[in-house]
Order: sequence, then structure tokens, then C-alpha cells
Amino acid sequence: MNRMRLDQYLEDRGLVRGVAEAFIVVTEGRVFVNGQKAVSPSQRVGSEDVIEMRGGREFVGRGAYKLEGALLSFAIDVAGSVCADIGAATGGFTEVLLKRGARKVYAIDTARGKLDPKIRNEPRVIVMEGTNALSLASLSEPVDLISIDVSLTSLRVILPGLRSWLAEKGNVVALLKPQYEAGSKDLRHGIVCDDQTRARIVADFRAWLGRNGWMERGMIESPIRGGEGNVEYLFHLVPERKEIDCSRSGG
Repeated sequence: MNRMRLDQYLEDRGLVRGVAEAFIVVTEGRVFVNGQKAVSPSQRVGSEDVIEMRGGREFVGRGAYKLEGALLSFAIDVAGSVCADIGAATGGFTEVLLKRGARKVYAIDTARGKLDPKIRNEPRVIVMEGTNALSLASLSEPVDLISIDVSLTSLRVILPGLRSWLAEKGNVVALLKPQYEAGSKDLRHGIVCDDQTRARIVADFRAWLGRNGWMERGMIESPIRGGEGNVEYLFHLVPERKEIDCSRSGG
């Protein structure tokens, strides 16, 4: 066989259901090539290679792979950081932050009882169930990173109140879900199916960011789709910061 991408190999052999799942299992470190842990879904393999899958799933929720992909793509290091996870649900995003060395994670969700016991009982997690992030002017300390994965609410509603949460060099990783940014005419059974519509939603959101004091440091398509099959996007954002012109100071 000609050499091919590892993710395509896994899909062709029926070891995964698609390249998105291949991304997950490779990122988890479950795929081995000739006895060595695979380094990337794009790694080239051939008929002479021995491909193995080992172990079980790593995270408590599939959403974890969205944040994992974003942190890798944006090269964000959360080791030693104080983080907030808005829309924590079962704790997938929170678990990624913990595994990457976060010092503390505020797990915030409007619902109660959804957080996996494994995450709930972790000493570094501050559980804030039954809490609407919109009602919080700030947390008890500045936050280095905020991750956002919310449903039924536009990011345009969530983001404005988060500036006061952030430390001086704080970052936001936000999951843009087009189905919650689109009008009803753009949805088919809750899914934004049209590429042009998704592109327009992303462009409109970027324009909104610029008008509302947010800088985009990066954007990727989510490595896995939403639960209903929607294509989603992860944004790396920071607040615009005014530069001080020292040349105009007196002296």
C-alpha cells in the first residue's frame, strides 16, 4: 500500500468512525506505530508498519477533545494557571485543564448534578453548580484562562462581562456554535448545513469582536462536531489593551 495519513488509515480499517474520532484517539495517545506512540493524525504510515490501538477513552466527556485541540493549536500553556470553565457540564473542558497542569479550575454551570464525580472530587476544582456566569461580576481571584462551551446562548451575550474576570494577560478560548448565532431561517432541524451560512456567521462574529474590544489570536474548526452534527469553531481571544505612549509623558 502507498503511504497514507494515519487518520485515514484508521478510518479505512474500521478502527474509528471517521477522521474526527481518529484525531481523538491519537491525541489521547492510544495509537501506536511500530510500538511507538503516534505523534500526529497526519503521520504517514504504510503496509510495513504495525498499527495498534490500546486502552480506553481518556476524558469524562467528548467535548474535552474540542478544548484539547484548541490548546494544542493555539500553543496555550495552562500549567500553574487559575482557570474558569463556563458551561462545565460533565467536566470535559475542566478535565483537560487539570491534565495540563492548571492550579485551580472554577467549574461553572447553570445546571446541577451533571459534573462527573471524578471531576467533582478533584481538590483543584471549585464547583459552582446552579450558577449563571452572567450574574458574576468577577470571581474571587483573577483568572488566567476562561474556556466557554455553552448551549442556547450566543457568545455575544457571554463575552462582555468576562473582562473583569481576567488577569492582566488572561486568555479566553470560546466555542462558537453557529446554531446559536444563526437565525431560524438558517437552521434545518437545528443544524447549520450551508457552508456559506457558517462562513457568514463566523465573519459577523469577527466583526462583532472588533467592535467590542476583543482581539482574535487564532481560530480553528473544532476537531469534532457538536452532538447534533454541527460544525463548530474555537476562538482564542484576548481583550484589547490600550498601549501607553511613554514618549508623550512629561520630563
